[in-house]
Amino acid sequence: MKKSVRLVIVYFLCVVGFVGNLWADEVLLDEAMHHIRNGASREWSSFPVEAEAKEYVLGFDLERPDAMRLLTLLLEGTRQVWSLKLNGQALTKLPRDHNHFEWGLAIPEGLLKELDNVLEVTTEAEDSDDIRIGAVVLHDEVDLLVDEERAEALFAQRGYRRAVPVMQQEVSMGAIEAESGQAVPCRFTIIDEDTGALVFIGAESNQRIAVREGVVYSIDGTATIRLAGNAAHPRRYTVYCGRGFEYSLESTSIVIDGSEDDVKLSFSLKREVETPGLVACDTHLHTFEFDRHGDCSVEERIISAVGEGVELPISTGHDKHIDYAELAEQLGASNWCTPVVGCEVTTHLGHFNTFPVEVGATPAEHKLRTWDQIFQNIFATPGVQVCILNHARDVHRNYTPFAPEHFDRETGALSGGRKLSANAMELINSGAQKTDPMQLVHDWFALLKSGKRIAGVGSSDSHTVNYAIAGQARTYLECPDEDVSQLDLSAAVDSMLSGRSWVSLGLLTRLDFDPGGESVTVKVLGPGWTSANFVQVFLNGEEVKRFDLTESQGQKPGEKLSESLSLSDLGAKPGDFLCAVAMGPGIAGGEWMIQPPYQPDSPEFEPFVMGISPAVWVE
Repeated sequence: MKKSVRLVIVYFLCVVGFVGNLWADEVLLDEAMHHIRNGASREWSSFPVEAEAKEYVLGFDLERPDAMRLLTLLLEGTRQVWSLKLNGQALTKLPRDHNHFEWGLAIPEGLLKELDNVLEVTTEAEDSDDIRIGAVVLHDEVDLLVDEERAEALFAQRGYRRAVPVMQQEVSMGAIEAESGQAVPCRFTIIDEDTGALVFIGAESNQRIAVREGVVYSIDGTATIRLAGNAAHPRRYTVYCGRGFEYSLESTSIVIDGSEDDVKLSFSLKREVETPGLVACDTHLHTFEFDRHGDCSVEERIISAVGEGVELPISTGHDKHIDYAELAEQLGASNWCTPVVGCEVTTHLGHFNTFPVEVGATPAEHKLRTWDQIFQNIFATPGVQVCILNHARDVHRNYTPFAPEHFDRETGALSGGRKLSANAMELINSGAQKTDPMQLVHDWFALLKSGKRIAGVGSSDSHTVNYAIAGQARTYLECPDEDVSQLDLSAAVDSMLSGRSWVSLGLLTRLDFDPGGESVTVKVLGPGWTSANFVQVFLNGEEVKRFDLTESQGQKPGEKLSESLSLSDLGAKPGDFLCAVAMGPGIAGGEWMIQPPYQPDSPEFEPFVMGISPAVWVE
């Protein structure tokens, strides 16, 4: 029932053994899902106009309070900071995550009681946040998954202790590359078929795997986990296996019913997007240890990046230089990537990712107050050649670099005579999407028309293992790629500086001159699990051609479209530039969820995939 702005649910004399999709020895406190909103307006139009309440309060009694050691619940859309209290004691903050997932934490001993227990979930955030919460369960028999020393470190990072129920069955998973038969780093995703939620997994991160709700990244293509289910209450799961954008996404359904036979799953991943001579780069990667927000350790960062097929991961700690190379070697990840030291210089006038940085160099000063000083200081950092303007339409420290008062899109000019000395800019940041996917693309076009030669960049801005997926948005750079463990960084940098950068979020778009230079060919590439709806060709920032793909074309793995266009038919002349942009529907499921905007302009949002070619200049 609803009382004022609090959703107050009272459940008396809970008993063990509820009939449903539960684990052994547990108490179901609240079976339903509830819509909670802290603000007056909807965050997203997919939620009802009216929420049930502004906070969640659950009262309950227990027959065996001392036996209950683990709390699990379903969550969705927790973008703001929500706090969880049990019997007046603040236990933790809920994970900040748009995904739909099953989450749990260990309950401190002696906190529960027989009568008048109260669970509260509240927020002090001012920005409106629509969340769903429910399916609250207490569990009896549990295992702590890590030794005490590691548990303390994880507690400091997450703010809560993690335990799991004693589960019924082990699931062993393995992945190989179909062509070579070689085991490869990958991502396993496990989703409950009844709820659609990423599930609570019986495993912890270590030097081989990175684990979050419903997700296991593996450095060697293998992982063993435990999943819930028994004969009385079997659970059905869909298990996905992928290796990022260039590979197939395989899946299978399993039932966990408590049988004695362990489950063994084998996946064969096919390369569906050929990228010879191009390397996959993520220019924007963070960790909790060095940036103090998010949830990702350095080990997990490396494992998750190579599990998504990122070949050139660039560490960009906030005003810090972090070298992944030694740890990548210890983990065995250096066989799959060439780590690069970079930095996100977080000034009062914008954030700038810079690379490469010489190991041991002092970070650029981030408190300077003019752009001239900022850029001079950035390029004085030993080794730095690339400077990327990050998320130019986002607000940080009350400043938005490309807000209308600072940037004139008609002329590509900046106010106050400021000069943009960055040589690249983010067009897609999959961890900080824009409501209008073309907004930053048109800003880029304006700069190009004004005479500024600047490369387009795609990046993840990932601080987490799964909320913002490493390498989901990425940049492809020209570089010999026969041995990704020893990539020629100078070639990759030259590709970026010359504007030969391909921006990818689930699609890859190419625009190349044909022999003779009188025509160009437009190609759209992508795996079979992303789809392209159309591709637009722009001349000096204005659309001059559009191709609509049929459903079968758009879903085709590999090359989805290839069309040749005459420059004369397009009206292109020397000094003009061309660019092709492909788009399609995004992925809303937990297998590779496209996150909604970080700073939305509207409650309306349709997930999308996108591929942006370099700007090709007519000589």
